[in-house]
Amino acid sequence: MDENRLTEEKLRSSSASRHEDAAMKTMMHFFAEELLPLLGIHGKVASIAPTELMDIRITNFYQDFNFFMEDGSIKHMEFQSSDLTLDDLKRFRSYESVTSYQYKAPVTTYVVCSGKIRNPKTQFTEGINTYKIVPIRLADKNANGFIKTLEEKMQQGEPILRSELVWLTLSPIMGGSMPIKDRIKAAHKITRDCAVLPAWEIEKLEAVIYAMADKFLESMDMEEIKEDMRMTKLGQMLLNEGLATGRADIIRIIRHKLSKGLNSVETAELLEMDHNYIEHIYTLLLEYPDMTDFQIAELMEKNL
Repeated sequence: MDENRLTEEKLRSSSASRHEDAAMKTMMHFFAEELLPLLGIHGKVASIAPTELMDIRITNFYQDFNFFMEDGSIKHMEFQSSDLTLDDLKRFRSYESVTSYQYKAPVTTYVVCSGKIRNPKTQFTEGINTYKIVPIRLADKNANGFIKTLEEKMQQGEPILRSELVWLTLSPIMGGSMPIKDRIKAAHKITRDCAVLPAWEIEKLEAVIYAMADKFLESMDMEEIKEDMRMTKLGQMLLNEGLATGRADIIRIIRHKLSKGLNSVETAELLEMDHNYIEHIYTLLLEYPDMTDFQIAELMEKNL
């Protein structure tokens, strides 16, 4: 691997999590349209709310999902794979208070719990105030039996309902002994092989399955799921956009050096990269001054 690729790998590794997090946010529309009503969360979503807030200490608050509702309230959703502790509840309370203060809106927090959480802590009292969250648990719905039923229906050529596929995306938080990784893989296979829905809906369901995997799996298991999805349209999209994002980070740095008056030789020496590679980027930046870093990266990808 040459120095250019090594540098890209370093920058891409730092941007991959940000890129995938951004991809997860686009999937919130599915939760808003399909899963909130399914989970008994009432009210119509008006728009997606920001999920990264900053308090006066410059501390970033990274939340999972936020929704602006038509009645002016905010529904805040968190995913929890381990027991809910007092620290978790205090963290959720801080999210609520900052969000409510910034957007002048009432906030309700829903915590989606994995099936192994049996008795989640849902409230605590401190001073004169009692804080509560709304737990969402599907521990009484057995993932093993549900997945087996769908697999048998496919083997026998019976149609699988759209509603069943929507429920399938929630299999990671159901009860049952099947490991979450196996549920994700089974859900992906059933969704991929199902012919009842158009391709665009299958891709949306795959995206939600990927999002659930990202929330509930450890890093090693997640890598296995990524490999399993590699040949799907979603997997290819994440791979291609990840490569472009890594290049865009490099281009952003090089654009900054160019704006500071450094020539391509000086920038190549400073970044310890091949001069011809830097010179090529300089040429593109000067030729297409109105293009964004990501657009330049995509242009380079097409010319490889």
